[in-house]
Amino acid sequence: MFRSKNIIFLILIVALGAVIRFYKIGDLAIFLADQASDSTAVLHILRGHPTLLGPISSVGGFYNGPIVFYLLLPFYWFFSADPISGTVFQTMLSLATIPLLYLLGKKLQNATVGLIAAFLFAISPMMVDYSRAAFIPYPAVFFSTLILYLLLAVIDRFSWWKTALIGLFIGFILQMHYLTVSLLLMTFFYPLFIEKKLVRLSYYLWLIVGIIAGFSPFLLFEIRHQFLNLRLIIGYLTTSKGTVKSITNIFQVWPTVTASLLTANNFWLGLISFFMTFLGAIVLTWKKSIKKQYAQVFFLLFGLTFLVGILYGGKMQSHYVVVFHTTLILLFSLVLCSFLKTNRMLIAAVCIFLMLMNSNKWNWQKTSHPVQDGLTIADFKKASAIIKNDQHKRVYNVAMHAQGDNRAMPLRYALEVINETPQPYTDYASSDTLYFITRKNEPITEHKMWEFTSFGPSQVQTKWEINRQYFLYRLEKI
Repeated sequence: MFRSKNIIFLILIVALGAVIRFYKIGDLAIFLADQASDSTAVLHILRGHPTLLGPISSVGGFYNGPIVFYLLLPFYWFFSADPISGTVFQTMLSLATIPLLYLLGKKLQNATVGLIAAFLFAISPMMVDYSRAAFIPYPAVFFSTLILYLLLAVIDRFSWWKTALIGLFIGFILQMHYLTVSLLLMTFFYPLFIEKKLVRLSYYLWLIVGIIAGFSPFLLFEIRHQFLNLRLIIGYLTTSKGTVKSITNIFQVWPTVTASLLTANNFWLGLISFFMTFLGAIVLTWKKSIKKQYAQVFFLLFGLTFLVGILYGGKMQSHYVVVFHTTLILLFSLVLCSFLKTNRMLIAAVCIFLMLMNSNKWNWQKTSHPVQDGLTIADFKKASAIIKNDQHKRVYNVAMHAQGDNRAMPLRYALEVINETPQPYTDYASSDTLYFITRKNEPITEHKMWEFTSFGPSQVQTKWEINRQYFLYRLEKI
């Protein structure tokens, strides 16, 4: 009976998470230059041009692996490469994480912990935002949670195929962000220092086989190019400075992430919640309220993530510790359940309070996501349709003064989907026509950006209203 009730509650939580994420998805989807560039790579694969490289990293000049492009491929095929494809993919992965968290919480202590964790994930502002953006590191939320669940299962009873799957998914997440290496290290060190019964040839053999299989597309590129990216990474780590500064950053990132996950971005509440979570988890482990081997997995992962952050040496963004996002939610749920002594009324009251506090950060009241700077996917599709109907074989280029993206990458992608090809963003001088998106209250002649000035002396021929804030101008050279 209780099991049936728990399943019903879980279904309701998944449904709540789906409503939160799919409501106004077209307006609130995040589609900036990064998403447009990645979408272009997926579109090229869809059109018969596979790749062994993912996007370039923000530091160091090295590349990520291409696995996310191939995971996105079925969605881009199904939705005919519509820009919303990546958002739907990420939303579906986010929803799939909810039952995984329930299973992890149930394994860690009981079904109540699992339901709390699933609920907090469903309403988390950070996780809702992650679901709206097809950003390369974000799928690691789902895969790191799956890896942890499989690892706990292997700790209970060794299984070669589960171990191989752990390796396979580690091969995946290493291509999503290099700091996910902490999860790789954890699977190697955990048997050596904690769970001696896993120190066996079969464990490491199947783990390595899985890693090689998951990492194979990128590994093939590395072998063909004398391990170019590995050499760039080593060069970056050996020449980067600022370890002391990184210690400050790694301390600061944890309350920041906790606040974004649980407390509506309130830093001080996040700081309190983070320390209460970890102190509570330590006390519960000491009291043997949770299985020691399980708790040691999470503590070791935290320690390795902390050390990898220091080794990185730069400013820590929230997604740099992406492998620990769901663990924070899980441990918070465990401590909350234990502190309230599984009193369901009190637990429900706290969960409802957190939902009400976080609901304002879902951005439902907005007409577009704040980072979109007033331009939605629909606006870029509208602009691309206008250009297609208007250009009449002109040699043209596109630009915009919005989103900090003068090259207009989202517009370029929308044009490529409908088989329109503007001139490259490295060459504006050779075009006869420039289609330019800018705010209505910005005089077109006052722009000083290179994309506009390098086009040369010009005059406005016509303009179209894209939305209440923006015009699309057609400029012709004088």
